[in-house]
Amino acid sequence: MGKLEYQRGNVESALRVFEGIDLQAAIERFQPSGLDKQATKKGNPDSVHAVPQHAANVVLEAIYLKAKSLQKLLRLTGKENLKFIIKTLFI
Repeated sequence: MGKLEYQRGNVESALRVFEGIDLQAAIERFQPSGLDKQATKKGNPDSVHAVPQHAANVVLEAIYLKAKSLQKLLRLTGKENLKFIIKTLFI
């Protein structure tokens, strides 16, 4: 929905959609748990819950479009935009 609003030029609406998404929680779901790491070490890769490629792409696209929306609304520089993306991904 946010992507559609962004493509239509409704940057404020797109940002509202992206603000409603808990990106940090979504990113944390992609990180392997302790059980997944143990299963991999024991040679049982079938028990590891792999993140679907599409889900990862959707989250990354949401982060990117949120950053672009903020850039347009707040006139962020490329450096500030990069800081936002890094902060979202790694903090």
